[in-house]
Amino acid sequence: MAARRRPTLGDLAQGLGLSANTVSRALAGKDGVSERTRAAVLAEARRIGYLTAAEPGPSARPRSRTIAVTIPSATHLFSSELIGAIEAGARSAGYSLDLFTTEESEQQEEEIARRIVAGDPAGAIVIPVHNRAEPWTSVRAGGLPLVVASREIPGLPCDLVTTDNLAGAYAAVRHLLAQGCRRIVQFEEDLAISTIGQRREGYTRAMAEVPDAVSHTIAVPTRRFETAEPRWRATEAHRACLAFLDSGTPFDAIVAGDDYFALGALAALGERGVRVPTDVRLVGYGDHPYSAWLDPALTSVRIPTRLIGELAVSLLLQRIAGDTGAPVRRLIKPELIIRRSSAG
Repeated sequence: MAARRRPTLGDLAQGLGLSANTVSRALAGKDGVSERTRAAVLAEARRIGYLTAAEPGPSARPRSRTIAVTIPSATHLFSSELIGAIEAGARSAGYSLDLFTTEESEQQEEEIARRIVAGDPAGAIVIPVHNRAEPWTSVRAGGLPLVVASREIPGLPCDLVTTDNLAGAYAAVRHLLAQGCRRIVQFEEDLAISTIGQRREGYTRAMAEVPDAVSHTIAVPTRRFETAEPRWRATEAHRACLAFLDSGTPFDAIVAGDDYFALGALAALGERGVRVPTDVRLVGYGDHPYSAWLDPALTSVRIPTRLIGELAVSLLLQRIAGDTGAPVRRLIKPELIIRRSSAG
């Protein structure tokens, strides 16, 4: 006979018709929850077996009121928007943030992981460097609730919230193909992380569906981890696009892995007298605030950054409250925002 599944915080919240955040606060004895609601939550938790009668709450180990967050860079728009969403969710539950920046350095990431373990926060939300599980294995081994955002960590059993980057790149390339483009160049960052690998896969898959489509991939060496200065990443894409133009290789569209890359490519095309979208169509990725104000306005894949942050902190709060269910993997589909740079 199969063992009965242990009830989760989600089961408890659904049964009561409350949000997971409210249930978590009620179980933890936090402010902002009426005594009537708290009593109902505790009674239902014990009824379904989420808590035993002897347990005052799901967490037997008191922790601090902080959540550790690691990001690759504090200057990138994605990171700043993600932090805002995480901080808002954490604050509403009575937590503050300890923020760490890895600068894409493996050594710095290892030191940060050690500091997180030593600091004993309530939990952690991390954007890992590259695809390495090593620094975070010890964090998980110590029982610290951990949610990975944006980039995957292969082989590490923990919750993940990220963009479906394969679907995003696929949609961008299919759009260009539908416009009649057949020689589409991909400008992608030269960095070994899951998000870039997934975008490359989406590009390859879409191009393979059209027999006469010709692929070119340009690896842009951003060198963003060599300095602590802000990353103006349009510079390297501008240089790479000029070199590609000078090679004489025919092409009719560019799909860039970042709006900064598209910005650099747009400048390079203009310098060589190549018109967008008349001669070459252009699509970016990220839909940064300036994208709609370029001339021509930039078609881009909009990343659901705030939703990623909101879901990540919600999952972490469930784990902090004692949810021991199987790891959750949430892929959020991005949206292609079509503007004049690709639509003509």
